[in-house]
Amino acid sequence: MIANYFSNISLLQVLISIGDILLVWLLVYTGLRILIGTRGIQLVKGIFVIIFLKVVLNIIGFKTMSYIVDQLVTWGVLAIIIIFQPEIRRTLEHLGRFDIGNILFNRNNDDAKHKNKVINMLTSSTRHMARRRIGALIVLENNTGLDEYVERGIVLNSEISSELIINLFIPNTPLHDGAVIINKDKIRSASSMLPLTDNRNIDSKYGTRHRAAIGLSELTDAIIIVVSEETGIISAVHNNKFVTDFTEEKLKVYLEKNWLVTNSSVEEDK
Repeated sequence: MIANYFSNISLLQVLISIGDILLVWLLVYTGLRILIGTRGIQLVKGIFVIIFLKVVLNIIGFKTMSYIVDQLVTWGVLAIIIIFQPEIRRTLEHLGRFDIGNILFNRNNDDAKHKNKVINMLTSSTRHMARRRIGALIVLENNTGLDEYVERGIVLNSEISSELIINLFIPNTPLHDGAVIINKDKIRSASSMLPLTDNRNIDSKYGTRHRAAIGLSELTDAIIIVVSEETGIISAVHNNKFVTDFTEEKLKVYLEKNWLVTNSSVEEDK
């Protein structure tokens, strides 16, 4: 009987099944990569706990508890959409911005050269400001669009240079407060106001710039670099992970690893 069953399966059916399994694996793997480092990963853990609990209750035969778990799952979907709206939005934006052109037309080489050039300018300017205790807040755009934060500041759309970045943060100049937002081609804005985090577990030694960096990281996949005005210490936040005490070389390696620099350039405001 088993031999007859397998003899009726065609090669096409086998290939379709393998492709189906690979697509499911890719979907799960991509989802986990996006969620790691965010509140969403805790949601995934909670879902596995509920599934395990549901199976155990069914085996034992606790019908009332099983019904309650079913209701929690039903209404929990709505709660998940409300509570984890930033993570869901970021995941959808990540999928929507997938660029197959990078694979088909090998654009990555040109992007890599440009990326290294911009990173060198960023690390150079950051080192200069750190040595002179010039406070700075620099946002590097990844996949999540930052238009709403650009509009909260002074729109520049200027060419990226170390000198301009430094000058924007010189104390007592018109644009030194707030953040500078940069994408792969332009300094998009200066003096942009960022949302402050509500996390009460942050060490009190960190000031407004650090709280703003963490606040934006909770909502987007941007990389936010902070130079402390008091200590000159360089820190960075990405996907809600806070790393501090960078040297110029360590910051360069960090940006090479985490900054995608694949976002489209922004059209200048008319």
